[in-house]
Amino acid sequence: MNVVVYVSDALRTDHLGCYGGRYVHTKTIDELAAGGVRFSHAISAAPWTAPSTTSIVTGVYAHHHGYLHWDAQLDPTIETMFRAFAAHGYEVASFVFDTNYLFKDLPEANVLGTSETFDGAFEWLRANHEKPFLLYVHNWATHMPYDIVHADRKNWLAAKQEVIEGIQSDSASALDSMKERYRKAVERQSEVVVASILEELESLGLRERTVFAFLSDHGESWGERFDDKTEVKGVYHMHGATLFDEVIEVPLILSAPGRLETVVVESQVRSVDLVPTLLELAGLPARESDGESLLPLVVGAETGDRVAVIAGTDMGALTKLAVRKPPWKLVLHVESGEEEAYELDVDPRELDSRPADAPPELREIVFRELESAERHELTEEEEATVAKRLSDLGYL
Repeated sequence: MNVVVYVSDALRTDHLGCYGGRYVHTKTIDELAAGGVRFSHAISAAPWTAPSTTSIVTGVYAHHHGYLHWDAQLDPTIETMFRAFAAHGYEVASFVFDTNYLFKDLPEANVLGTSETFDGAFEWLRANHEKPFLLYVHNWATHMPYDIVHADRKNWLAAKQEVIEGIQSDSASALDSMKERYRKAVERQSEVVVASILEELESLGLRERTVFAFLSDHGESWGERFDDKTEVKGVYHMHGATLFDEVIEVPLILSAPGRLETVVVESQVRSVDLVPTLLELAGLPARESDGESLLPLVVGAETGDRVAVIAGTDMGALTKLAVRKPPWKLVLHVESGEEEAYELDVDPRELDSRPADAPPELREIVFRELESAERHELTEEEEATVAKRLSDLGYL
C-alpha cells in the first residue's frame, strides 16, 4: 500500500464544502471525503507550521518534541514517518513550500523540491510507481498572502503587507477582499492542485493501491480576536498567537479505496494520530508515540473523544498549553499561570472564559503535560536567529 500525505497550510475547516462551507467550490476534496473517512473534529498539536508539522510527521505532541522554531534540533531518537516507512522498503520523498524551512535538517524526509509546481513530484512518482512509496506534499497556496509563491519575494512581501494593512484598517471592504482571495486560493487548491495529484495517481494505476491523507497543519484567523486591529503585526497574529478553534481545528480526510469504508467520525481526534494510522493501514509495526491509530474509531470498535493537547509558542518558547476535552477547553498561560476556559457546546465562538467552572480533570491534565514538556531557554543569539527566520516568513 502506497501513502500520499497532502498538507494544505492554514486551511480552515469552514472553507471546505464537506465541512459545511457554503460559498466555496471544493468538489475534488468533497468527493475525496465522500468516498473515504472524514473526521469532523481533528485538533492540531500547535497553531503554526514548524511545531504542528513536526507533530504530524512524528505522532509526538509539540511540547514533547520541542521543535518550536525553524532552527530547533529534533531529537534523533524521535522517529518520523519517513524513517519508519523507509526502514520497511518504502521509497520516500517530500515536496515543501520552501526548502530553506520545512525538513531542512531532516535528511530522511528526502526533500526533492518545492510544491510550487508539481513537475518534480510527478516525475518522482513516475520513476517510483512500481515500488511502495511515501510521498509527502506541503503546499502554501492557502497560506497568507494566499496563492502567491513564497519564492517571488518582492510580490509575496507586498501582498502580505497589503493583507496586514487591510486588517489593521478595520475596513469591511478590505476584510471581504482578503477573504475572497482566501476562498479562491482554497478553490484552486482543491480543483487544480489536489485534483492534479489524484489524476496523476489514477493515470499511473496507483489510486486503488494508495492511501491519500488530506489535512492542514493549522487553521487561520483574520484579526477577529483583537479589539485593537493595529495589534495585528504579522502572520503570527493570524495563526500562532492564539489557541482558539479557528486556528487549531483542522480538516482531516483519509481515502483508501478498498481498505476504508465511507464514514464520518464525529469523535474528536488529533493530528498526532495520523502516523499510527498510516502505519497500521500499511501493515507496518506500531511504534511509541503520543498518537493512536484512528482505525478503531473508523470501524466502530472505539467511541468517544480523544483528549487533545495543544502547545502555543512565541519566539521559540513554550508560552501556552491547552487541553481540549469536549465540551471544554482549558488554556494555561505558562509564565503567568493565568487560565482561560471555554464550554464549547454552549460557547462555540469561545467568547466567555470561565476557568472557575472548568472540570478539575482538565487542570490536572494540563499541569501533568506541562511537567513532561521539553523546555529549552534560548540564548540571545538564538533569539535573534528565530526573529530573523520568522520575519522572513512574514510572522513578525
